[in-house]
Amino acid sequence: MIIAPSILNANNLQLGNDIKKASEAGITRFHIDIMDGHFVPNLSYGPQLVKDFKREFPMTDAEIHLMSDNPKDLIPAFVQAGADLLEFHYEAMDEGQVSYWLDYLASNGVRPGLVLNPDTPVSVLDKFAPKLKQVLLMTVYPGFGGQKFIEASIDRIKEARKIIDQTGSRITLEVDGGINADTIKLAKDAGANVFVVGSYLFKDGDVAGKVNKLNEILA
Repeated sequence: MIIAPSILNANNLQLGNDIKKASEAGITRFHIDIMDGHFVPNLSYGPQLVKDFKREFPMTDAEIHLMSDNPKDLIPAFVQAGADLLEFHYEAMDEGQVSYWLDYLASNGVRPGLVLNPDTPVSVLDKFAPKLKQVLLMTVYPGFGGQKFIEASIDRIKEARKIIDQTGSRITLEVDGGINADTIKLAKDAGANVFVVGSYLFKDGDVAGKVNKLNEILA
C-alpha cells in the first residue's frame, strides 16, 4: 500500500517544507499534477519543478499525472526533467497515440501509467494492460483539488482490479480524488493499492499525524 501525497494541495510558498514533513513521516512517492489550462480548466506546475524536486529529494519518486492533450511537447519534457512514473489520460488522445507514448515512456526508463476519467469505461484497460505499470482511476473529475469522492467509483475500482488480476501482471491500481480517512478504506477494500491524498493531508499542517493515521487504516 502506497500513499502518494498530491503537492497540488500543499502550500506553494512552503512546498519544500511540506514535502519534507511528509518524507519524514515515511512517504516515498509524491503525486505531481500537471495541468495545461486546456485539457482541464486549471494550470499548475512545469518541468522545472520536477527537476527541483528530484534535486532536493533524489531518493523520492516523482509521479507525474499529466492532464494535457499536448503529449508531443510535454511527455518528453517531463521525462527529461526526471519523472520516475508518468501517467497520462486515455481521453487526451487516440488509442494509437496511447500505445506510442506508453512505449516511449518504457523505452526511456520511466514507468508508464494510464489515467481514466470517471465516465470512461474501465474495459479500455484490456487493450493496454501489457504496456502498463500503473492504472489511475479518477474518483473525481480532474482539474481541481478538494472535491468529494464519487461513490460510484467503488464498482469501477473492483472492475479494474479484476482486469488487472486476470492479466497476471503486477500493475498497481491508484485512485485520486476525495481520498481521506473514510474513503481510503473503501478504495482499499475495492482493490486499490496506491492512494493520492491531497487536501486531507495538507489542510491543517499536521502532515505526519495524517500520514500515520492513514497508514493505520491501510495496515
